[in-house]
Amino acid sequence: MMNGQGVTRDAFVARSLGRIMAADTDGDGRVSKAEFTAAMAGRGNPDRQFARMDTNGDGYLDKAEITAALTARFNRMDANGDGVLSPDERKWPGEGGRGAGGGMDGQGMKGGQDPS
Repeated sequence: MMNGQGVTRDAFVARSLGRIMAADTDGDGRVSKAEFTAAMAGRGNPDRQFARMDTNGDGYLDKAEITAALTARFNRMDANGDGVLSPDERKWPGEGGRGAGGGMDGQGMKGGQDPS
Protein backbone atom coordinates (compact mmCIF):
# COMPACT_ATOMS: atom_id res chain seq x y z
CA MET A 1 0.00 0.00 0.00
CA MET A 2 1.37 3.41 -0.98
CA ASN A 3 -1.17 6.17 -0.77
CA GLY A 4 -2.11 9.12 1.43
CA GLN A 5 -2.59 6.62 4.27
CA GLY A 6 0.97 5.33 4.36
CA VAL A 7 3.50 2.85 3.04
CA THR A 8 3.57 -0.78 4.12
CA ARG A 9 6.80 -2.59 4.97
CA ASP A 10 6.50 -4.76 1.86
CA ALA A 11 5.99 -1.76 -0.43
CA PHE A 12 8.85 0.16 1.23
CA VAL A 13 11.26 -2.75 0.89
CA ALA A 14 10.24 -3.71 -2.66
CA ARG A 15 10.50 -0.23 -4.08
CA SER A 16 13.73 0.65 -2.29
CA LEU A 17 15.29 -2.73 -3.13
CA GLY A 18 14.55 -2.09 -6.78
CA ARG A 19 16.25 1.28 -6.65
CA ILE A 20 19.39 -0.12 -5.02
CA MET A 21 19.51 -3.14 -7.34
CA ALA A 22 19.35 -0.72 -10.29
CA ALA A 23 22.98 0.06 -9.39
CA ASP A 24 23.89 -3.51 -10.49
CA THR A 25 25.33 -2.38 -13.81
CA ASP A 26 27.03 -5.69 -14.63
CA GLY A 27 23.82 -7.67 -14.08
CA ASP A 28 25.31 -10.26 -11.72
CA GLY A 29 22.44 -9.97 -9.23
CA ARG A 30 24.43 -8.15 -6.57
CA VAL A 31 25.78 -4.64 -6.08
CA SER A 32 29.54 -4.18 -5.75
CA LYS A 33 31.04 -1.42 -3.66
CA ALA A 34 32.07 0.39 -6.85
CA GLU A 35 28.54 0.15 -8.28
CA PHE A 36 27.00 1.34 -5.02
CA THR A 37 29.46 4.21 -4.63
CA ALA A 38 28.84 5.38 -8.19
CA ALA A 39 25.06 5.24 -7.72
CA MET A 40 25.23 7.07 -4.39
CA ALA A 41 27.70 9.80 -5.43
CA GLY A 42 26.80 13.01 -3.65
CA ARG A 43 24.41 11.27 -1.25
CA GLY A 44 25.87 11.03 2.21
CA ASN A 45 28.79 8.70 2.84
CA PRO A 46 28.50 5.76 0.42
CA ASP A 47 31.52 3.94 1.88
CA ARG A 48 30.01 3.96 5.38
CA GLN A 49 26.57 3.04 4.06
CA PHE A 50 27.98 0.15 2.06
CA ALA A 51 30.04 -1.15 4.99
CA ARG A 52 26.98 -1.11 7.24
CA MET A 53 24.90 -3.06 4.72
CA ASP A 54 27.61 -5.58 3.66
CA THR A 55 27.10 -7.77 6.70
CA ASN A 56 29.09 -10.74 5.39
CA GLY A 57 32.00 -8.52 4.34
CA ASP A 58 32.34 -9.99 0.84
CA GLY A 59 32.41 -6.61 -0.93
CA TYR A 60 28.96 -7.08 -2.49
CA LEU A 61 25.39 -6.36 -1.45
CA ASP A 62 23.02 -9.18 -2.25
CA LYS A 63 19.24 -8.96 -2.07
CA ALA A 64 19.15 -10.54 1.40
CA GLU A 65 21.57 -7.97 2.85
CA ILE A 66 19.72 -5.08 1.23
CA THR A 67 16.34 -6.41 2.36
CA ALA A 68 17.61 -6.78 5.94
CA ALA A 69 18.95 -3.20 5.97
CA LEU A 70 15.73 -1.81 4.50
CA THR A 71 13.59 -3.76 6.95
CA ALA A 72 15.65 -2.44 9.86
CA ARG A 73 15.30 1.11 8.51
CA PHE A 74 11.53 0.68 8.15
CA ASN A 75 11.26 -0.64 11.71
CA ARG A 76 13.19 2.36 13.07
CA MET A 77 10.94 4.76 11.17
CA ASP A 78 7.67 3.00 12.14
CA ALA A 79 7.19 4.86 15.44
CA ASN A 80 3.90 3.21 16.39
CA GLY A 81 4.86 -0.28 15.17
CA ASP A 82 1.74 -0.68 13.04
CA GLY A 83 3.60 -1.90 9.96
CA VAL A 84 2.73 1.21 7.95
CA LEU A 85 4.75 4.40 7.60
CA SER A 86 2.43 7.35 7.95
CA PRO A 87 3.23 10.59 6.14
CA ASP A 88 4.59 11.99 9.43
CA GLU A 89 6.83 8.94 9.99
CA ARG A 90 8.22 9.35 6.47
CA LYS A 91 9.30 12.98 6.92
CA TRP A 92 13.01 13.75 6.73
CA PRO A 93 15.26 15.30 9.39
CA GLY A 94 14.34 18.89 10.07
CA GLU A 95 10.77 18.22 8.97
CA GLY A 96 9.71 16.79 12.31
CA GLY A 97 9.38 13.12 11.34
CA ARG A 98 11.06 9.87 12.31
CA GLY A 99 12.93 9.68 9.02
CA ALA A 100 15.90 11.06 10.94
CA GLY A 101 19.08 9.34 9.90
CA GLY A 102 17.96 9.43 6.30
CA GLY A 103 17.33 6.62 3.95
CA MET A 104 14.43 5.70 1.77
CA ASP A 105 10.81 6.49 2.20
CA GLY A 106 9.20 3.97 -0.12
CA GLN A 107 9.38 6.55 -2.87
CA GLY A 108 13.07 5.89 -3.47
CA MET A 109 16.36 7.33 -2.29
CA LYS A 110 16.42 10.82 -0.89
CA GLY A 111 19.53 12.72 -1.89
CA GLY A 112 22.06 13.04 0.92
CA GLN A 113 20.45 10.29 2.93
CA ASP A 114 21.54 6.90 4.15
CA PRO A 115 19.79 3.84 2.65
CA SER A 116 20.69 1.45 5.43
